[in-house]
Amino acid sequence: GDFVAVNEVSFTVHTGEIFGLLGPNGAGKTTLIRMMTTLTPPTSGAAMVGGYDVISESDGVRHSIGVIPQALTSDPELTARENMAIHAKLYGLTAAQRRELIPRLLDSVGLTEFTDKLVGSFSGGMRRRLEIARGLVHSPKILFLDEPTTGLDPVSRTAVWEMINKLKEMASLTILLTTH
Repeated sequence: GDFVAVNEVSFTVHTGEIFGLLGPNGAGKTTLIRMMTTLTPPTSGAAMVGGYDVISESDGVRHSIGVIPQALTSDPELTARENMAIHAKLYGLTAAQRRELIPRLLDSVGLTEFTDKLVGSFSGGMRRRLEIARGLVHSPKILFLDEPTTGLDPVSRTAVWEMINKLKEMASLTILLTTH
């Protein structure tokens, strides 16, 4: 209808930067993320992500980004390894690549000892860390995190922020995140 969620937004995020979109609930942060990740087409304007136009080069955008949505999307009836493997298969990683990459990513987010545990038994912070690892399975250059600490206790929240900084350095990531 006539509702405008995002209007006259202009910014540049440099390679290797952590860039935050700050605003109250309903400010349009998630809508902006959805446009930049090709899930919602913009009605006007232009956006480039990783050197690709979000409208005409959407496949290029999708291959260069990892997306961790606000809602927890890992399957609670699968183990951490199985959740990771499904996404790795979707991105075309071979069995050999999966065997090498999955343990490394789970270790990078501090979940090695929970590799074969059902995700349904994880705390919210553990699930968020798993989802961040899962978003890195295809080695994206850019990581989008939509309110990555929502619903987490203060200790888990701090751990997630520290992990984001650590991953940025380890993987030379550019990170765009939203928070209120």
